[in-house]
Amino acid sequence: MRSASLVACLLLAGAACNKAPAATNEFFGPTIEPPRGLVQLAPGMSVAEAKKRVPGLREDSRGVREALVLDSGVSDVRLEIRVDAGTVAGIFAVVQGQGARELLTRAWGEPQITRDSLGQPEVTWASEATGWKVKLDCLERNCFVEYLPYHVLTQDFFGAHVVPPGDLAQLRIGMKLAEARKLAPGVVDVRSGIATDVDGVRQFVAIDDKLGVVRAIYLNLPPRAEDLIAEAWGRGAPATEPVGKNVLVWPDPTTGWRATLRPALGSSHDLAFDNYLPAAQLFGEQPDFLDAVPVLGQTVEEVKKTYKEDVAAQGRDLVLTLPPTEWERSATKITLGVHGGRVRELMFGIPFKANPQARESLLDLFTHKWGTPRPSEDDGKPIFVFRDGQPRVEVREDKEHDVWKLEIR
Repeated sequence: MRSASLVACLLLAGAACNKAPAATNEFFGPTIEPPRGLVQLAPGMSVAEAKKRVPGLREDSRGVREALVLDSGVSDVRLEIRVDAGTVAGIFAVVQGQGARELLTRAWGEPQITRDSLGQPEVTWASEATGWKVKLDCLERNCFVEYLPYHVLTQDFFGAHVVPPGDLAQLRIGMKLAEARKLAPGVVDVRSGIATDVDGVRQFVAIDDKLGVVRAIYLNLPPRAEDLIAEAWGRGAPATEPVGKNVLVWPDPTTGWRATLRPALGSSHDLAFDNYLPAAQLFGEQPDFLDAVPVLGQTVEEVKKTYKEDVAAQGRDLVLTLPPTEWERSATKITLGVHGGRVRELMFGIPFKANPQARESLLDLFTHKWGTPRPSEDDGKPIFVFRDGQPRVEVREDKEHDVWKLEIR
């Protein structure tokens, strides 16, 4: 018996073994929130800030996982702050044995029994008033009580325009990792994502480790989120991704952000955000040049000074990299033909394969900018000549890849 008690004491480090009493429902308190000052913490907070707010936190001497522990004051509860990359990743009370559900029910009433995105039963208590939710998961020896910030998910979370929430809005796809860490600390380094204060919403930043840049920005959402997004932004446009997956897309020209809703694990969804350049803004209204890229006639030095890291040499020519247009995932790359040290030609493609209806919309856009085209041929292939003068504008349709190819010279 002494051996078993010793094992229990070691498992529940931080409790005063053989001296402290066992937990009762009073330990958890009358309101749904973390005990012993842990209410001041939240996922995504730095370890330094957590220790500042709760001075009793200390490193876990067992070293089983990266964690902080706090003296619970009872013999059968271990208070544990799980840590990932120097960031608070979760707040837990580990209760010895199988009696946690009874204790929590006495404290807070009957739990809500639902199913998670994988269809597994989930036992929870939640309070909009305190802003906390508790999820109970009992295994063979212990019960894990997880405390999560909580507010009901509504359309207000998404706002009137497509913009990532919180610090995520300061990031950009392709941003250097060092800069991203300054703007959104915590979520950039925690690969498993950080829980938000909204029920069922978890935020992620995926990193391209080889290039050291932000590769993706997204939220994992519960199934009901699709209708809420539609209420906030309207119905998304159906599109097909390169892998053949059907998705819904919300491009917002007022913010330059585009959101894509795709199926994720189980019944959940991922809502990915990326930056894009609307085709209408790329082309603009002026017939003599592209409004977003007014470089015809400029010197190589002038172009490099204006576009800096976005332009690179390719032989004697230059390649300018811009955000993708509405229906493309990859960047828009414009080849700048150089003659005599100046840009004399622009060559690039505008894809519409993800949304075939965009074919006609783009053709209307070209016509609005340059007027009705003159049909012609080049090597037996049809082309649209929109301008014969300076600059000359020719547009070809690549029917195999569903791309409008343009040459402006």
